Amino acid sequence: MIVFSGGTTTAEIVAIARRQAGVAISPDVIGSIGLAHEEAANLSERIPTYGRSTGFGANKATPVDEDDLEHGMRLLRSSAVDSGTALAEDAVRSMLAVRLSQLCTPGAGLEDRILTALASMLNSNSLPTIREFGSIGTADLSALCGTALTLLGERAATGPLDPMAAWGKDSALPFVSSNALTIGRAVLAAHDLRQLVDAALVVYALAFTGLSGNPSPFSAAAAKGTAAEDVDEFAQRMRNILGSGHTPSRIQDPYGLRAFLPSTIGLINALDKIDALLSRLIVAAQENPLFVYDENGKGISVEHSAGFHQAPLSLALDGVKIALAQTIPLNMSRIRMMTDPEYTLLNPFLAVGADSASGIMTIEYVVASAYGAIHTAAHPNSLATVVLSRGTEEDASFASEGVVQLERAVRGYRSVVAGELIIATRLLRQRGITPSDMHSDAASDAYELALSLPQDDSDRDQRKDLESAEAILEGLAPLGS
Repeated sequence: MIVFSGGTTTAEIVAIARRQAGVAISPDVIGSIGLAHEEAANLSERIPTYGRSTGFGANKATPVDEDDLEHGMRLLRSSAVDSGTALAEDAVRSMLAVRLSQLCTPGAGLEDRILTALASMLNSNSLPTIREFGSIGTADLSALCGTALTLLGERAATGPLDPMAAWGKDSALPFVSSNALTIGRAVLAAHDLRQLVDAALVVYALAFTGLSGNPSPFSAAAAKGTAAEDVDEFAQRMRNILGSGHTPSRIQDPYGLRAFLPSTIGLINALDKIDALLSRLIVAAQENPLFVYDENGKGISVEHSAGFHQAPLSLALDGVKIALAQTIPLNMSRIRMMTDPEYTLLNPFLAVGADSASGIMTIEYVVASAYGAIHTAAHPNSLATVVLSRGTEEDASFASEGVVQLERAVRGYRSVVAGELIIATRLLRQRGITPSDMHSDAASDAYELALSLPQDDSDRDQRKDLESAEAILEGLAPLGS
């Protein structure tokens, strides 16, 4: 059970999304949100407040009659429109978990019953259906309005769900003023990429051993020369994974082996930055309007802000995608080396049997195809914006599309790492190297896991080999972490 008390972590969001961990809200949070709702109502009576005393978007200058009880419901109904393919369950659960976490920080001014309803939706796994098109990077209105209608019983949930009573204007806009879907999907994508990078480190160690690489680039002195952030710690991590006692075949390796450290540290640093940003976003009150309270919970002001404008997240997503894309040529380089008799002293493509046998040739093509997807996804999404709603949304960041690109890049990277794993494992086997010959426990354990892959090197259908390799990457990740 994960208790929301104002300090949720990205790991907890992943557990809720992927493992359906149960959720609860601390009584203190419920009490503070209830008080914040009362104070927000008092402030809104004295101060003109967007969405409560005015309309929404381009109608922000239009006053709303205080007796208009349907104002909030009109917003939810009119904005709950999306299209395209329905999103996966884990993405929807992540969105709900992120929004629940954000709402535990006073600032939205909505009713506390909405928090308990969100928790019930997660615990019963009775979810809204959210489609892919609708978000532009300045609040995921379509997804959250659709969620609200599901909570209210106006849209079907995926399971039994007791409908809530109608929401007023004091809860409608506050609930949907968030990028929870974009943030939630980014949390999952960053988590998956981190796992794959950890697995890729030990896969590199297998290829390095199979190619008799030179460990010089990982020395403390060589690492320091890159001047990259945290490179000393990463070099030590790689020395631990590679182990000692290697007999290199070359004075200086090709970049696929030699440039691994400076290339990969750039990706790890980009992941560290987006993880730090996401950790802040999932607990931030980015509401518009934002109700501000003193240390005793007394309402003191209403701030009309732009915290929902996700330019920083869009830039961070671009940073990760570009950092990932620049590493893949080195994967391709190592695969080229492992298919070339000049480096292996074995048959081309590690083939067996007839001279014309293809071996792992087509796996290289699959990896190249995945590289193409990663390269395309790396296009800087933050360069694009759009103007909507009669100029009210004048610089929407498309951060939501940046997440879609990262998800595609992660899928491609999984194929890249799996392909290299298959080839490195075949190389080690054909060279007669055993797990006990490896130079570290991490590399030995990784090779032991890799030997569960099919060991028939004849030309045959290798689709299942790739599927099996992808499946064991999760088991390799802890060895590289």
